[in-house]
Amino acid sequence: MVRLVYLRPRAELIRVFGPPWEALRTRKLAAFPLALICAATVALFGLIQHTGPGLWLVQHVAGVYLALPLGLLLLRLPLSMFAPAPDLPAWGATTQVLVVFGICEIGLGRARTLITALCVNGLTTLAAWIMIVIGSHLALGTPQIDAYELDTGPSTVVVALSVYVALRYRAYVLLCLTAAAMATEALVLPNLAGREHLVALALGTLAFAVGERSTTPRPRPTGPAAPPTGGTPRPPASGAARPRQESRP
Repeated sequence: MVRLVYLRPRAELIRVFGPPWEALRTRKLAAFPLALICAATVALFGLIQHTGPGLWLVQHVAGVYLALPLGLLLLRLPLSMFAPAPDLPAWGATTQVLVVFGICEIGLGRARTLITALCVNGLTTLAAWIMIVIGSHLALGTPQIDAYELDTGPSTVVVALSVYVALRYRAYVLLCLTAAAMATEALVLPNLAGREHLVALALGTLAFAVGERSTTPRPRPTGPAAPPTGGTPRPPASGAARPRQESRP
């Protein structure tokens, strides 16, 4: 039993980290352009926010508050996942993005990783907006004050991508640890970020179901091909008269 408990996480780590490590060993950093660009963007925003002009730029380009008008919210949404989170240091966000995006870039593909990240970022923000609307009318959901808190950072995207890649590589120990950590956070710190992380868990599972279904090849029929509509004309019998062809001068 002890040996099984030791070997299962080890096998999962090999399945998850083996492909990106091999890509790093053979192709170096050129194998991770998406992860490097995203991590560099997070680091850049984290550095310039400590200056007056830089802070203004980050807030007006990527700063998302759920109380903003919907058009302005959608305009800032794509870059909001790279802006510094209020409760996470910039170096932590940069490390998360570099590791998780790097693993997913090799395991899921560059396009699927980026599309999943953008969709999760948008849907978790939409879910938070719905929670605030419900809270303002039915005394449920989240408090109205959460609409004026900064809702940025890559944490929801990192959670969803971690769930996706864990399901893809059948790393169920990693999946359980991620889900347990997010559930504990939501119980200990019942804030907007904790609820968004729970939504990200569900979106990561949904992304895996949709992504794997769309890439699974459909089985081809193995039987004889059906004749085309109208049937195939039969060859004439050996003794049958053939149509006479007129000779041309």
